[in-house]
Amino acid sequence: MILLALDAGGTSTRAVALTPAGEVLGYGRGPAGNPTAAGIGPAADAIGAAVGVALSAAGSAEVAVVAMAGEQSDAFRSDVTERLAAYGVQRVVLEHDLLALFCSGTPSPDGYALIAGTGTVAARVSGGGLAAVVGGRGWLLGDAGGGFWIGRRVARAVVAALDGQTAPTALTPVALSALGIDTRTADPDDPVGRVAAIRQAVSTVYARRPVALAELAPLAFAAAAAHDPTAHAIVVAASQALADLLDAVRVPELTGPVVVGGSVVVRGILAAPEALAADLVPPAGGAPVISVPDGLVGAAVLALRHTGHAVDVATFERLRAGVLARTTWS
Repeated sequence: MILLALDAGGTSTRAVALTPAGEVLGYGRGPAGNPTAAGIGPAADAIGAAVGVALSAAGSAEVAVVAMAGEQSDAFRSDVTERLAAYGVQRVVLEHDLLALFCSGTPSPDGYALIAGTGTVAARVSGGGLAAVVGGRGWLLGDAGGGFWIGRRVARAVVAALDGQTAPTALTPVALSALGIDTRTADPDDPVGRVAAIRQAVSTVYARRPVALAELAPLAFAAAAAHDPTAHAIVVAASQALADLLDAVRVPELTGPVVVGGSVVVRGILAAPEALAADLVPPAGGAPVISVPDGLVGAAVLALRHTGHAVDVATFERLRAGVLARTTWS
């Protein structure tokens, strides 16, 4: 029996073919496989393309597990099933990317997961399944502590500083540069230039998709590490928001590791220098924290479990090593 595991994201789709023993046989990559990001048809095509490459040596597979965020519609499942039938796949299982993320970090059936990228979402995992999910409501209704949330505060802080409402901040030149605005217009001694900078910033921000402000989030962590008070307040508030999100799914009777993913928590909070990290709220409240790049290993774990195969520590480590070796080559 050959199995397929896929991590269908909004940017790219990655697939592995594996055996029930956890041996990785092939790896393939394709465009965005998330229907919310790409549309149902193009997403299904991307999944088919990634599977075709992953099965170039094995030829066919019987079961495919697709880890994805967003709505798992019958229409999308039908399109994916149709595409993968050409490779012998008889059963397609759609799984939540949060569960796959958790399973990428540990073979334990119990614990917690936290994703903090552009948006934020947390989950409690019990008995190998999602017991509770909080967050993931998008930039307008939620996602506190995520990339958009931080980036918006960076943009607001820069405009307020240029407008003279708040103290100057080191975020101003770097944020204006990131937005493609001439930083020379932001000379503190040039009121006319500051007004021009504000107008350009407002025009630029409103002309872009709102979530594009997430691109400014790394600037906050860099400036905070350099002791800028405005940036420091932003990232401390973000870390508190993520801790609150995780607390919303935590229950005293369930212990276990916290598996985290997403640029804000992995490359921001967990990678913060010691002087800054001391002021940030730990994302797990003392529990072991495991950082993972994505949910591909977890999708493979779920593929094994869906076909009745137990995943012990040895199998998990074999899977993780096999996926790492293949994806490092890509």
